[in-house]
Amino acid sequence: MSNRLRLVSLLLFASLALNLFLGGLMAGRLLDHPPPHGPRPHMERAEREGAAPGWMRRALGPEAGPMLDETWRSRAAEIEPIREALDRSRDAVGAAMEAEPFDPQAYAVALQEMQDLRSRLYPIINEVMTEVVTRLTPEQRRQVVERGREWERRKAGRE
Repeated sequence: MSNRLRLVSLLLFASLALNLFLGGLMAGRLLDHPPPHGPRPHMERAEREGAAPGWMRRALGPEAGPMLDETWRSRAAEIEPIREALDRSRDAVGAAMEAEPFDPQAYAVALQEMQDLRSRLYPIINEVMTEVVTRLTPEQRRQVVERGREWERRKAGRE
């Protein structure tokens, strides 16, 4: 009976250890990468309110926030109409994909329109980034690079 009790105790301990390990992994994943709540909009809420994109704010960090806001606002009249059109084009792509009967030509046109808008927006975003990064110290630029590398490492861990 003593051996049997020892075996049961060992199995219970192993089961508890395994459950704690798996629970820790799940908790760590949830805390590090929270799951999306419903369909995730392509652009973050701050972007929809005329602010710089969240990814840009995270990449540059808090020290560059004021410079980013100032530079983004200086280009807002140029950026915002394209962003709004890009939102509408994403909706058009989704509508074309859901259409019954499916029309491959309409879908291709919607995709091309979205690509054309991106082709207009990205050069402006690149100019904003260049202007802001030019004003950073060498240490701040190094931090931006490290944040980008960390984001890539986390992203690779999710796949």
